[in-house]
Amino acid sequence: MAVISAFSSQAPLNPSHNPMLSADLEQLDGIVGWPGGQSAVADCARAQLITSWPVEANRQAISAISVNCYSADFYHRIHISPQQLDLGNVVSAQTQDVFLWNAFLEPRTLVDIDGTDEGVLVSGQPSPPLLFPALKELTWQLTVTPDGQPVLDTVVTWEFDNGREAGLRITANRIIAWTFVPDWGDGIVEGLTAATDILQSESGVSQRRKLRGSPRREFNGAMYAEGRERQLLDLALFGWSDRIWSIPIWPDIQLLDAGIAAEVDFIPCSTQWLDFRNGGLAMLRGEDAFTSETLEILEVLPEGLQLKRNTQLAWPAGSRLYPARSAQLLEEPSLNKLTDRLFEAEVRFLVVEVCDWPKWLPATLYRGRPVWDRRPDDSENLTHAAQRLRSTLDSGFAQPLITDTARRALQVLGQRHLDLGREARALVRSFIYGMDGRQKVVWVPTHMDDLTLLAPATAVATTIDVANIGYTRFSNGKPGRRDIRIERWDGTVLMRRIIGATELDGQTERLALDAALGSDLQPADVARISWMNLMRFESDTQNIEHMTDSEGVAAWATAFREERDDEF
Repeated sequence: MAVISAFSSQAPLNPSHNPMLSADLEQLDGIVGWPGGQSAVADCARAQLITSWPVEANRQAISAISVNCYSADFYHRIHISPQQLDLGNVVSAQTQDVFLWNAFLEPRTLVDIDGTDEGVLVSGQPSPPLLFPALKELTWQLTVTPDGQPVLDTVVTWEFDNGREAGLRITANRIIAWTFVPDWGDGIVEGLTAATDILQSESGVSQRRKLRGSPRREFNGAMYAEGRERQLLDLALFGWSDRIWSIPIWPDIQLLDAGIAAEVDFIPCSTQWLDFRNGGLAMLRGEDAFTSETLEILEVLPEGLQLKRNTQLAWPAGSRLYPARSAQLLEEPSLNKLTDRLFEAEVRFLVVEVCDWPKWLPATLYRGRPVWDRRPDDSENLTHAAQRLRSTLDSGFAQPLITDTARRALQVLGQRHLDLGREARALVRSFIYGMDGRQKVVWVPTHMDDLTLLAPATAVATTIDVANIGYTRFSNGKPGRRDIRIERWDGTVLMRRIIGATELDGQTERLALDAALGSDLQPADVARISWMNLMRFESDTQNIEHMTDSEGVAAWATAFREERDDEF
Protein backbone atom coordinates (compact mmCIF):
# COMPACT_ATOMS: atom_id res chain seq x y z
CA MET A 1 0.00 0.00 0.00
CA ALA A 2 1.44 3.36 -1.05
CA VAL A 3 1.95 6.13 1.47
CA ILE A 4 1.18 9.71 0.33
CA SER A 5 2.47 12.70 2.30
CA ALA A 6 -0.11 15.55 2.44
CA PHE A 7 -1.71 18.16 4.70
CA SER A 8 -5.21 19.46 5.09
CA SER A 9 -5.67 23.03 3.91
CA GLN A 10 -8.23 25.42 5.34
CA ALA A 11 -9.85 28.28 3.56
CA PRO A 12 -9.03 31.78 4.85
CA LEU A 13 -12.72 32.54 5.31
CA ASN A 14 -13.56 30.96 8.65
CA PRO A 15 -15.71 32.43 11.48
CA SER A 16 -13.70 30.54 14.09
CA HIS A 17 -10.05 30.61 14.93
CA ASN A 18 -7.88 30.37 11.85
CA PRO A 19 -4.66 28.52 12.56
CA MET A 20 -3.28 29.60 9.20
CA LEU A 21 -2.91 33.23 10.39
CA SER A 22 0.33 34.54 11.85
CA ALA A 23 0.60 35.63 15.44
CA ASP A 24 0.58 39.27 14.45
CA LEU A 25 -2.63 38.93 12.46
CA GLU A 26 -4.25 37.19 15.42
CA GLN A 27 -4.05 40.47 17.34
CA LEU A 28 -6.15 42.35 14.68
CA ASP A 29 -9.95 42.70 14.74
CA GLY A 30 -11.79 43.09 11.41
CA ILE A 31 -11.52 41.78 7.88
CA VAL A 32 -8.24 40.46 6.56
CA GLY A 33 -7.61 39.31 2.94
CA TRP A 34 -9.05 40.35 -0.41
CA PRO A 35 -12.52 41.41 -1.57
CA GLY A 36 -14.73 38.39 -1.86
CA GLY A 37 -12.24 36.20 -0.02
CA GLN A 38 -11.81 37.86 3.39
CA SER A 39 -11.08 36.06 6.62
CA ALA A 40 -12.73 37.08 9.88
CA VAL A 41 -10.36 37.60 12.82
CA ALA A 42 -12.47 38.36 15.87
CA ASP A 43 -10.57 36.55 18.53
CA CYS A 44 -8.63 39.59 19.60
CA ALA A 45 -9.73 43.24 19.69
CA ARG A 46 -6.44 44.93 20.47
CA ALA A 47 -6.38 46.90 17.16
CA GLN A 48 -8.87 48.03 14.54
CA LEU A 49 -8.22 47.25 10.82
CA ILE A 50 -9.65 49.82 8.39
CA THR A 51 -10.68 48.49 4.91
CA SER A 52 -10.03 50.67 1.83
CA TRP A 53 -11.68 48.69 -0.97
CA PRO A 54 -11.73 49.39 -3.91
CA VAL A 55 -8.27 50.83 -4.43
CA GLU A 56 -8.02 53.70 -7.00
CA ALA A 57 -5.00 53.60 -9.30
CA ASN A 58 -3.50 56.42 -11.35
CA ARG A 59 -4.84 55.90 -14.93
CA GLN A 60 -2.59 56.30 -17.99
CA ALA A 61 -3.41 55.98 -21.69
CA ILE A 62 -1.24 53.41 -23.49
CA SER A 63 -0.97 53.29 -27.35
CA ALA A 64 -1.26 49.72 -28.59
CA ILE A 65 -2.52 47.58 -31.49
CA SER A 66 -4.45 44.36 -31.46
CA VAL A 67 -2.43 41.51 -32.97
CA ASN A 68 -4.34 38.56 -34.44
CA CYS A 69 -3.38 35.11 -33.42
CA TYR A 70 -3.93 31.74 -35.02
CA SER A 71 -7.27 31.40 -33.33
CA ALA A 72 -8.53 34.74 -34.61
CA ASP A 73 -7.44 33.86 -38.17
CA PHE A 74 -9.38 30.63 -38.42
CA TYR A 75 -12.10 30.55 -35.81
CA HIS A 76 -15.21 32.56 -34.93
CA ARG A 77 -16.37 32.80 -38.54
CA ILE A 78 -17.90 30.79 -41.44
CA HIS A 79 -15.49 29.53 -44.12
CA ILE A 80 -16.67 28.79 -47.71
CA SER A 81 -14.77 27.12 -50.55
CA PRO A 82 -14.69 28.05 -53.39
CA GLN A 83 -15.45 31.75 -53.03
CA GLN A 84 -15.82 32.40 -56.79
CA LEU A 85 -16.95 30.14 -59.60
CA ASP A 86 -16.24 31.17 -63.22
CA LEU A 87 -18.06 28.64 -65.35
CA GLY A 88 -17.46 30.27 -68.74
CA ASN A 89 -19.88 29.02 -71.39
CA VAL A 90 -22.64 26.90 -69.88
CA VAL A 91 -24.04 24.57 -72.52
CA SER A 92 -25.31 21.86 -70.15
CA ALA A 93 -26.01 21.48 -66.44
CA GLN A 94 -22.80 21.94 -64.43
CA THR A 95 -22.51 20.87 -60.77
CA GLN A 96 -19.87 22.02 -58.27
CA ASP A 97 -19.32 20.97 -54.65
CA VAL A 98 -19.40 23.87 -52.17
CA PHE A 99 -17.87 23.37 -48.71
CA LEU A 100 -18.88 25.38 -45.61
CA TRP A 101 -17.07 25.10 -42.25
CA ASN A 102 -18.60 26.45 -39.06
CA ALA A 103 -15.47 27.72 -37.29
CA PHE A 104 -17.44 29.05 -34.33
CA LEU A 105 -16.98 27.22 -31.05
CA GLU A 106 -20.73 26.84 -30.67
CA PRO A 107 -23.48 25.66 -33.07
CA ARG A 108 -25.05 28.14 -35.47
CA THR A 109 -28.37 28.07 -37.28
CA LEU A 110 -28.43 28.46 -41.05
CA VAL A 111 -31.40 30.75 -41.57
CA ASP A 112 -31.59 31.01 -45.38
CA ILE A 113 -29.76 30.55 -48.72
CA ASP A 114 -30.22 33.62 -50.90
CA GLY A 115 -29.35 34.29 -54.57
CA THR A 116 -30.67 31.10 -56.17
CA ASP A 117 -32.04 32.68 -59.34
CA GLU A 118 -33.53 30.82 -62.28
CA GLY A 119 -31.24 28.01 -63.32
CA VAL A 120 -29.18 28.05 -60.08
CA LEU A 121 -29.96 25.14 -57.75
CA VAL A 122 -28.49 24.30 -54.30
CA SER A 123 -28.89 20.77 -52.89
CA GLY A 124 -27.14 18.21 -50.70
CA GLN A 125 -28.43 19.33 -47.26
CA PRO A 126 -31.87 19.81 -45.65
CA SER A 127 -33.60 23.09 -46.37
CA PRO A 128 -33.07 25.98 -43.89
CA PRO A 129 -33.47 26.54 -41.01
CA LEU A 130 -30.68 24.07 -40.35
CA LEU A 131 -28.63 23.59 -37.17
CA PHE A 132 -24.97 23.78 -38.13
CA PRO A 133 -22.81 22.02 -35.47
CA ALA A 134 -19.71 23.74 -34.14
CA LEU A 135 -16.39 23.06 -35.88
CA LYS A 136 -18.04 20.95 -38.56
CA GLU A 137 -17.90 21.10 -42.38
CA LEU A 138 -20.97 20.48 -44.52
CA THR A 139 -21.11 20.05 -48.31
CA TRP A 140 -23.70 21.41 -50.74
CA GLN A 141 -24.02 20.73 -54.48
CA LEU A 142 -24.52 23.88 -56.59
CA THR A 143 -25.91 23.30 -60.09
CA VAL A 144 -26.08 25.87 -62.91
CA THR A 145 -28.29 25.00 -65.88
CA PRO A 146 -28.56 26.66 -69.33
CA ASP A 147 -31.99 28.01 -68.36
CA GLY A 148 -32.23 31.61 -67.20
CA GLN A 149 -30.57 34.91 -68.03
CA PRO A 150 -28.02 34.75 -70.87
CA VAL A 151 -25.30 36.38 -68.74
CA LEU A 152 -25.13 35.09 -65.16
CA ASP A 153 -23.36 37.16 -62.49
CA THR A 154 -24.82 36.49 -59.05
CA VAL A 155 -23.82 35.75 -55.46
CA VAL A 156 -25.33 32.79 -53.59
CA THR A 157 -25.29 33.64 -49.86
CA TRP A 158 -25.61 31.36 -46.82
CA GLU A 159 -27.11 33.47 -43.99
CA PHE A 160 -26.73 32.56 -40.26
CA ASP A 161 -28.56 33.52 -37.08
CA ASN A 162 -25.75 35.73 -35.72
CA GLY A 163 -25.77 37.96 -38.82
CA ARG A 164 -22.77 36.27 -40.40
CA GLU A 165 -22.85 35.42 -44.15
CA ALA A 166 -20.81 33.30 -46.54
CA GLY A 167 -21.09 34.14 -50.25
CA LEU A 168 -20.14 32.40 -53.51
CA ARG A 169 -19.98 34.54 -56.65
CA ILE A 170 -20.98 32.76 -59.89
CA THR A 171 -20.30 34.07 -63.41
CA ALA A 172 -21.28 32.28 -66.61
CA ASN A 173 -22.57 32.73 -70.16
CA ARG A 174 -25.54 30.55 -70.92
CA ILE A 175 -25.47 29.17 -74.46
CA ILE A 176 -28.32 27.64 -76.44
CA ALA A 177 -27.53 25.08 -79.14
CA TRP A 178 -28.53 25.99 -82.71
CA THR A 179 -29.61 22.59 -83.95
CA PHE A 180 -31.14 23.51 -87.32
CA VAL A 181 -29.29 22.20 -90.36
CA PRO A 182 -28.41 24.27 -93.45
CA ASP A 183 -29.71 23.94 -96.97
CA TRP A 184 -26.65 22.77 -98.88
CA GLY A 185 -28.29 23.72 -102.16
CA ASP A 186 -27.07 27.27 -101.60
CA GLY A 187 -24.08 26.39 -99.42
CA ILE A 188 -22.63 28.17 -96.40
CA VAL A 189 -20.49 31.31 -96.70
CA GLU A 190 -17.75 31.77 -94.11
CA GLY A 191 -16.40 35.31 -93.79
CA LEU A 192 -13.02 36.14 -92.24
CA THR A 193 -12.60 39.88 -91.58
CA ALA A 194 -9.28 41.34 -90.44
CA ALA A 195 -8.57 44.99 -89.58
CA THR A 196 -5.61 46.78 -91.17
CA ASP A 197 -4.66 50.43 -90.87
CA ILE A 198 -2.94 51.66 -94.07
CA LEU A 199 -1.17 54.98 -94.45
CA GLN A 200 -0.32 55.58 -98.11
CA SER A 201 1.82 58.36 -99.53
CA GLU A 202 1.24 60.09 -102.84
CA SER A 203 4.00 57.99 -104.38
CA GLY A 204 2.10 54.78 -103.51
CA VAL A 205 4.38 53.70 -100.65
CA SER A 206 2.33 52.51 -97.68
CA GLN A 207 2.70 51.68 -94.02
CA ARG A 208 0.43 48.83 -92.98
CA ARG A 209 -0.49 47.97 -89.40
CA LYS A 210 -2.52 44.99 -88.18
CA LEU A 211 -5.20 45.96 -85.65
CA ARG A 212 -6.66 42.55 -84.71
CA GLY A 213 -4.97 39.49 -83.35
CA SER A 214 -7.18 37.22 -85.46
CA PRO A 215 -9.98 37.83 -87.98
CA ARG A 216 -13.61 38.10 -87.04
CA ARG A 217 -15.57 35.15 -88.30
CA GLU A 218 -19.10 35.04 -89.73
CA PHE A 219 -21.33 32.33 -91.16
CA ASN A 220 -24.19 33.05 -93.56
CA GLY A 221 -26.59 30.52 -94.93
CA ALA A 222 -30.13 29.32 -95.45
CA MET A 223 -31.79 27.01 -92.92
CA TYR A 224 -34.89 24.90 -93.51
CA ALA A 225 -37.29 23.92 -90.72
CA GLU A 226 -40.42 21.86 -91.22
CA GLY A 227 -43.26 20.73 -89.00
CA ARG A 228 -42.46 20.67 -85.30
CA GLU A 229 -38.94 21.97 -86.01
CA ARG A 230 -40.48 25.02 -87.71
CA GLN A 231 -42.53 25.68 -84.57
CA LEU A 232 -39.37 25.31 -82.47
CA LEU A 233 -37.46 27.72 -84.73
CA ASP A 234 -40.25 30.29 -84.57
CA LEU A 235 -40.36 30.29 -80.75
CA ALA A 236 -36.59 30.09 -80.33
CA LEU A 237 -36.10 33.20 -82.45
CA PHE A 238 -38.96 34.97 -80.71
CA GLY A 239 -37.58 34.41 -77.23
CA TRP A 240 -33.84 34.02 -77.60
CA SER A 241 -32.69 35.58 -80.86
CA ASP A 242 -30.51 38.08 -78.95
CA ARG A 243 -28.72 35.41 -76.92
CA ILE A 244 -25.44 33.60 -77.43
CA TRP A 245 -25.85 30.39 -79.41
CA SER A 246 -23.63 27.38 -79.81
CA ILE A 247 -23.50 26.93 -83.57
CA PRO A 248 -22.04 23.87 -85.26
CA ILE A 249 -19.35 24.49 -87.85
CA TRP A 250 -21.48 22.90 -90.54
CA PRO A 251 -18.74 22.20 -93.14
CA ASP A 252 -16.72 20.20 -90.58
CA ILE A 253 -19.42 17.57 -90.06
CA GLN A 254 -18.53 13.92 -89.60
CA LEU A 255 -20.55 10.83 -88.72
CA LEU A 256 -19.67 8.61 -85.77
CA ASP A 257 -18.17 5.34 -86.99
CA ALA A 258 -19.28 3.57 -83.82
CA GLY A 259 -21.88 4.34 -81.19
CA ILE A 260 -20.87 5.79 -77.82
CA ALA A 261 -22.53 5.13 -74.48
CA ALA A 262 -23.74 7.68 -71.98
CA GLU A 263 -21.36 8.90 -69.25
CA VAL A 264 -18.19 8.59 -71.34
CA ASP A 265 -15.43 11.20 -71.48
CA PHE A 266 -13.84 10.35 -74.84
CA ILE A 267 -15.22 10.44 -78.40
CA PRO A 268 -13.19 8.64 -81.07
CA CYS A 269 -13.27 10.72 -84.25
CA SER A 270 -11.16 12.50 -86.86
CA THR A 271 -9.67 15.83 -85.73
CA GLN A 272 -7.05 16.73 -88.35
CA TRP A 273 -7.78 19.94 -90.35
CA LEU A 274 -11.04 20.45 -88.45
CA ASP A 275 -12.05 23.33 -86.16
CA PHE A 276 -11.76 21.46 -82.85
CA ARG A 277 -9.68 23.20 -80.17
CA ASN A 278 -8.61 22.64 -76.58
CA GLY A 279 -11.17 24.21 -74.26
CA GLY A 280 -13.67 24.58 -77.12
CA LEU A 281 -17.04 23.05 -77.88
CA ALA A 282 -18.33 20.11 -79.87
CA MET A 283 -21.91 19.19 -80.75
CA LEU A 284 -23.63 15.87 -81.26
CA ARG A 285 -26.92 15.90 -83.18
CA GLY A 286 -29.46 13.23 -83.94
CA GLU A 287 -32.06 13.00 -86.66
CA ASP A 288 -34.01 16.07 -85.58
CA ALA A 289 -33.42 19.46 -83.94
CA PHE A 290 -34.76 18.18 -80.62
CA THR A 291 -31.95 15.66 -80.14
CA SER A 292 -28.58 17.25 -79.50
CA GLU A 293 -25.85 17.62 -76.90
CA THR A 294 -23.16 20.27 -76.65
CA LEU A 295 -19.89 19.12 -75.08
CA GLU A 296 -16.81 20.88 -73.70
CA ILE A 297 -13.45 19.70 -75.03
CA LEU A 298 -10.58 19.25 -72.62
CA GLU A 299 -7.98 18.19 -75.20
CA VAL A 300 -7.95 17.51 -78.93
CA LEU A 301 -6.03 14.31 -79.69
CA PRO A 302 -5.22 12.76 -83.09
CA GLU A 303 -7.52 9.86 -82.31
CA GLY A 304 -10.44 11.81 -80.83
CA LEU A 305 -11.75 14.28 -78.26
CA GLN A 306 -11.06 14.15 -74.52
CA LEU A 307 -14.03 15.81 -72.81
CA LYS A 308 -14.18 17.93 -69.65
CA ARG A 309 -17.43 16.28 -68.57
CA ASN A 310 -19.03 13.00 -69.46
CA THR A 311 -21.70 12.77 -72.10
CA GLN A 312 -25.28 12.70 -70.83
CA LEU A 313 -26.85 10.70 -73.66
CA ALA A 314 -25.98 7.58 -75.60
CA TRP A 315 -25.32 8.21 -79.31
CA PRO A 316 -25.64 5.54 -82.01
CA ALA A 317 -23.30 5.11 -84.95
CA GLY A 318 -24.06 7.61 -87.71
CA SER A 319 -24.83 10.48 -85.33
CA ARG A 320 -23.52 13.84 -86.52
CA LEU A 321 -20.50 15.35 -84.79
CA TYR A 322 -19.45 18.98 -85.32
CA PRO A 323 -16.96 21.42 -83.88
CA ALA A 324 -18.98 24.25 -82.33
CA ARG A 325 -18.42 27.95 -81.65
CA SER A 326 -20.17 30.59 -79.55
CA ALA A 327 -21.97 32.96 -81.89
CA GLN A 328 -24.65 35.64 -81.98
CA LEU A 329 -27.13 36.60 -84.67
CA LEU A 330 -26.07 39.83 -86.32
CA GLU A 331 -29.64 40.59 -87.36
CA GLU A 332 -33.06 39.06 -87.11
CA PRO A 333 -33.27 36.22 -89.67
CA SER A 334 -35.39 36.75 -92.74
CA LEU A 335 -38.10 34.06 -92.70
CA ASN A 336 -39.61 32.94 -95.99
CA LYS A 337 -42.84 30.97 -95.78
CA LEU A 338 -42.74 28.18 -98.33
CA THR A 339 -45.78 26.29 -97.04
CA ASP A 340 -47.83 26.40 -93.85
CA ARG A 341 -45.40 23.84 -92.40
CA LEU A 342 -42.10 24.91 -93.98
CA PHE A 343 -39.85 27.91 -93.29
CA GLU A 344 -36.64 29.02 -94.94
CA ALA A 345 -34.55 31.24 -92.68
CA GLU A 346 -31.57 33.30 -93.89
CA VAL A 347 -29.27 33.52 -90.87
CA ARG A 348 -26.09 35.47 -90.29
CA PHE A 349 -23.98 34.55 -87.27
CA LEU A 350 -20.98 36.37 -85.81
CA VAL A 351 -18.64 34.15 -83.80
CA VAL A 352 -18.11 35.90 -80.45
CA GLU A 353 -14.98 34.03 -79.41
CA VAL A 354 -11.42 34.28 -80.68
CA CYS A 355 -10.94 32.02 -83.71
CA ASP A 356 -7.25 31.24 -84.07
CA TRP A 357 -5.91 29.06 -86.86
CA PRO A 358 -2.36 28.04 -87.85
CA LYS A 359 -0.78 30.66 -90.11
CA TRP A 360 1.01 29.70 -93.30
CA LEU A 361 2.81 31.46 -96.15
CA PRO A 362 4.43 29.70 -99.13
CA ALA A 363 7.96 28.41 -98.61
CA THR A 364 9.01 29.37 -102.16
CA LEU A 365 10.80 32.74 -102.01
CA TYR A 366 11.72 35.31 -104.62
CA ARG A 367 13.89 38.25 -103.60
CA GLY A 368 13.21 37.38 -99.94
CA ARG A 369 9.39 37.35 -100.18
CA PRO A 370 6.96 34.38 -100.45
CA VAL A 371 5.52 33.48 -103.85
CA TRP A 372 1.81 32.62 -104.06
CA ASP A 373 2.00 30.64 -107.28
CA ARG A 374 -1.12 28.54 -106.93
CA ARG A 375 -2.92 28.53 -110.26
CA PRO A 376 -6.48 29.98 -110.00
CA ASP A 377 -9.65 28.56 -111.48
CA ASP A 378 -10.38 30.28 -114.81
CA SER A 379 -13.93 29.00 -115.25
CA GLU A 380 -15.30 32.42 -114.29
CA ASN A 381 -14.27 35.94 -115.29
CA LEU A 382 -11.54 37.36 -113.07
CA THR A 383 -10.52 40.97 -112.42
CA HIS A 384 -7.34 42.07 -114.19
CA ALA A 385 -6.94 45.83 -114.02
CA ALA A 386 -4.63 48.67 -113.00
CA GLN A 387 -5.10 51.64 -110.68
CA ARG A 388 -3.33 54.97 -110.62
CA LEU A 389 -3.14 57.46 -107.77
CA ARG A 390 -4.63 60.41 -109.61
CA SER A 391 -4.81 63.87 -108.05
CA THR A 392 -7.30 66.25 -109.69
CA LEU A 393 -7.12 70.04 -109.44
CA ASP A 394 -10.30 71.57 -110.84
CA SER A 395 -11.28 75.21 -110.39
CA GLY A 396 -14.52 74.65 -112.24
CA PHE A 397 -13.60 77.16 -114.98
CA ALA A 398 -10.58 75.90 -116.94
CA GLN A 399 -9.69 72.33 -117.82
CA PRO A 400 -8.89 70.23 -114.71
CA LEU A 401 -5.29 69.30 -113.98
CA ILE A 402 -4.94 65.55 -113.42
CA THR A 403 -1.64 64.27 -112.01
CA ASP A 404 -0.50 60.69 -111.51
CA THR A 405 1.30 61.18 -108.17
CA ALA A 406 2.86 57.69 -108.10
CA ARG A 407 3.78 57.81 -111.81
CA ARG A 408 2.96 54.19 -112.33
CA ALA A 409 0.00 51.81 -112.64
CA LEU A 410 -0.59 49.56 -109.65
CA GLN A 411 -1.94 46.19 -110.71
CA VAL A 412 -5.15 44.64 -109.34
CA LEU A 413 -5.45 40.91 -109.94
CA GLY A 414 -8.49 38.74 -109.15
CA GLN A 415 -8.26 35.05 -108.36
CA ARG A 416 -10.73 32.26 -107.62
CA HIS A 417 -9.76 28.91 -106.19
CA LEU A 418 -11.74 25.68 -105.95
CA ASP A 419 -10.59 23.33 -103.20
CA LEU A 420 -11.42 19.69 -102.74
CA GLY A 421 -10.99 18.03 -99.35
CA ARG A 422 -10.17 19.09 -95.84
CA GLU A 423 -6.43 19.54 -96.31
CA ALA A 424 -6.74 21.92 -99.26
CA ARG A 425 -9.44 23.93 -97.52
CA ALA A 426 -7.36 24.15 -94.33
CA LEU A 427 -4.36 25.37 -96.38
CA VAL A 428 -6.39 28.20 -97.90
CA ARG A 429 -7.60 29.30 -94.46
CA SER A 430 -4.03 29.18 -93.15
CA PHE A 431 -2.89 31.39 -96.04
CA ILE A 432 -5.66 33.91 -95.28
CA TYR A 433 -4.57 33.99 -91.64
CA GLY A 434 -0.92 34.26 -92.67
CA MET A 435 -1.59 37.36 -94.77
CA ASP A 436 -2.95 39.20 -91.67
CA GLY A 437 -5.57 41.04 -93.66
CA ARG A 438 -3.93 43.63 -95.92
CA GLN A 439 -0.64 43.74 -94.01
CA LYS A 440 1.56 41.05 -95.58
CA VAL A 441 2.73 40.94 -99.20
CA VAL A 442 3.52 38.04 -101.54
CA TRP A 443 4.65 37.71 -105.13
CA VAL A 444 1.68 36.83 -107.34
CA PRO A 445 2.08 35.78 -110.99
CA THR A 446 -0.66 36.57 -113.51
CA HIS A 447 -0.67 32.93 -114.73
CA MET A 448 -1.17 34.33 -118.24
CA ASP A 449 0.88 34.02 -121.43
CA ASP A 450 2.45 37.49 -121.11
CA LEU A 451 5.70 36.87 -123.01
CA THR A 452 6.48 34.48 -125.87
CA LEU A 453 9.95 32.91 -126.09
CA LEU A 454 11.22 32.83 -129.68
CA ALA A 455 14.75 31.42 -129.49
CA PRO A 456 16.55 28.84 -127.38
CA ALA A 457 18.66 30.05 -124.46
CA THR A 458 21.58 28.29 -122.82
CA ALA A 459 22.06 27.72 -119.10
CA VAL A 460 24.63 30.52 -118.87
CA ALA A 461 22.58 33.01 -120.89
CA THR A 462 21.55 36.25 -119.23
CA THR A 463 19.26 37.31 -122.10
CA ILE A 464 16.20 35.86 -123.78
CA ASP A 465 14.60 36.72 -127.13
CA VAL A 466 10.83 37.18 -127.02
CA ALA A 467 8.13 38.30 -129.43
CA ASN A 468 8.03 42.08 -129.88
CA ILE A 469 5.12 43.42 -127.83
CA GLY A 470 6.45 46.95 -127.26
CA TYR A 471 8.16 46.15 -123.98
CA THR A 472 11.20 48.26 -124.83
CA ARG A 473 9.00 51.21 -125.67
CA PHE A 474 6.48 51.10 -122.82
CA SER A 475 8.22 49.44 -119.88
CA ASN A 476 11.91 48.57 -120.30
CA GLY A 477 12.58 47.35 -116.79
CA LYS A 478 10.18 49.66 -114.96
CA PRO A 479 8.71 48.44 -111.61
CA GLY A 480 5.53 46.47 -112.06
CA ARG A 481 6.62 44.92 -115.35
CA ARG A 482 10.12 43.71 -114.71
CA ASP A 483 9.71 40.40 -112.77
CA ILE A 484 8.82 37.25 -114.71
CA ARG A 485 7.97 33.65 -113.92
CA ILE A 486 9.00 31.10 -116.54
CA GLU A 487 7.01 27.88 -116.18
CA ARG A 488 8.02 24.74 -118.10
CA TRP A 489 5.63 22.00 -119.11
CA ASP A 490 7.37 19.64 -116.70
CA GLY A 491 6.42 21.91 -113.79
CA THR A 492 9.83 23.45 -113.08
CA VAL A 493 9.86 27.21 -112.62
CA LEU A 494 12.44 29.99 -113.11
CA MET A 495 11.98 33.50 -111.70
CA ARG A 496 14.09 36.38 -112.92
CA ARG A 497 14.15 40.18 -113.05
CA ILE A 498 14.43 42.12 -116.33
CA ILE A 499 17.06 44.84 -116.10
CA GLY A 500 16.94 46.10 -119.71
CA ALA A 501 15.40 45.59 -123.15
CA THR A 502 16.33 46.16 -126.81
CA GLU A 503 14.32 45.88 -130.02
CA LEU A 504 16.16 43.61 -132.46
CA ASP A 505 13.55 44.07 -135.19
CA GLY A 506 9.82 44.44 -135.61
CA GLN A 507 9.27 40.84 -134.46
CA THR A 508 11.86 40.35 -131.73
CA GLU A 509 12.94 41.99 -128.50
CA ARG A 510 15.88 40.97 -126.36
CA LEU A 511 15.44 41.13 -122.59
CA ALA A 512 18.42 41.31 -120.24
CA LEU A 513 18.08 39.32 -117.01
CA ASP A 514 19.66 39.88 -113.59
CA ALA A 515 21.04 36.30 -113.46
CA ALA A 516 21.81 33.38 -115.75
CA LEU A 517 18.98 30.95 -116.43
CA GLY A 518 20.83 28.01 -114.87
CA SER A 519 19.47 25.48 -117.36
CA ASP A 520 18.90 25.29 -121.10
CA LEU A 521 15.58 26.73 -122.26
CA GLN A 522 13.77 25.71 -125.44
CA PRO A 523 10.63 27.52 -126.71
CA ALA A 524 8.79 24.20 -126.91
CA ASP A 525 9.54 23.52 -123.25
CA VAL A 526 7.91 26.72 -121.99
CA ALA A 527 4.27 26.54 -120.94
CA ARG A 528 4.01 30.28 -120.20
CA ILE A 529 5.99 33.31 -119.13
CA SER A 530 3.97 35.47 -116.72
CA TRP A 531 4.49 38.81 -115.02
CA MET A 532 4.89 38.79 -111.26
CA ASN A 533 3.99 41.59 -108.87
CA LEU A 534 4.45 42.09 -105.15
CA MET A 535 0.88 42.25 -103.87
CA ARG A 536 -1.37 42.26 -100.81
CA PHE A 537 -5.07 41.56 -100.36
CA GLU A 538 -7.30 44.29 -101.76
CA SER A 539 -9.80 43.78 -98.92
CA ASP A 540 -9.65 42.80 -95.26
CA THR A 541 -12.66 40.50 -95.77
CA GLN A 542 -12.16 37.08 -97.32
CA ASN A 543 -15.12 34.80 -98.01
CA ILE A 544 -14.98 31.02 -98.31
CA GLU A 545 -18.03 29.49 -99.95
CA HIS A 546 -18.60 25.97 -98.64
CA MET A 547 -20.58 24.23 -101.36
CA THR A 548 -20.52 20.93 -99.47
CA ASP A 549 -18.99 19.69 -96.24
CA SER A 550 -15.24 19.79 -95.68
CA GLU A 551 -14.63 16.58 -97.60
CA GLY A 552 -16.18 18.15 -100.68
CA VAL A 553 -15.79 21.41 -102.59
CA ALA A 554 -15.28 24.98 -101.41
CA ALA A 555 -14.60 28.16 -103.40
CA TRP A 556 -12.55 31.21 -102.42
CA ALA A 557 -12.48 34.37 -104.53
CA THR A 558 -10.21 37.32 -103.74
CA ALA A 559 -8.37 40.23 -105.32
CA PHE A 560 -4.71 41.21 -104.90
CA ARG A 561 -3.40 44.78 -105.13
CA GLU A 562 0.18 45.70 -105.98
CA GLU A 563 2.47 47.29 -103.38
CA ARG A 564 5.79 49.11 -103.86
CA ASP A 565 7.65 47.46 -100.98
CA ASP A 566 10.23 45.87 -103.25
CA GLU A 567 11.43 49.22 -104.63
CA PHE A 568 12.71 50.73 -101.40
